[in-house]
Amino acid sequence: MRNLFYLAITCGFLLLGDIALAQENAKNKVIYRYKNKEGVTVLDSKIPAEYVNNGYEIVSRTGKVIKIIPPVVQGVEGERLRREKLQRAEQAREDLQLRRSYSNVADIDSAKARNLESLHGNISILQANLTSVRKRLQDYQAQAATIERSGRQLPDELLKNINNLVQEEKDIQLQIQQREQEYKEVEEKFDRDRARFIEINKQPAP
Repeated sequence: MRNLFYLAITCGFLLLGDIALAQENAKNKVIYRYKNKEGVTVLDSKIPAEYVNNGYEIVSRTGKVIKIIPPVVQGVEGERLRREKLQRAEQAREDLQLRRSYSNVADIDSAKARNLESLHGNISILQANLTSVRKRLQDYQAQAATIERSGRQLPDELLKNINNLVQEEKDIQLQIQQREQEYKEVEEKFDRDRARFIEINKQPAP
């Protein structure tokens, strides 16, 4: 008899627990509020896939709005918004990198000076090489002119040297142009980084 009594009590507690759990689940459940193709507002425990992109609201069973999901913009406008989102994300990554790379504006100025000095030194070396090549080319061309005036045929070795120096001159000139363009781009990049660093940190320019 006593065992039956304890069994009844145990079943009662389990039943009360199940009821409480069911009430808790019902309390936490949400409802989706959306408009169907006829424009009628629908309340349901789920939302059909065809209406997801149209936007909807998630509400509690008491009618409280928990979250609003805006419509997915498509077409040209949707593509524009997607690009803007990507640009904002990229800008955020660049801003984070700026903060990690520099402590203040002076650090940016120092890095700019080091990079430009290195490029300037490289350009100076190329210009010196160009001067040397042109001097050697003039010497060979003078030799060729003397030989031609004498009516003799130009040696193959001399022609080869002249052609090689002409090509070398063109190559060095191209390298100088590339380094000068790089110099300009590096200078502009550090200027942009400096301005952006001041903007995101609200630091006055020295």
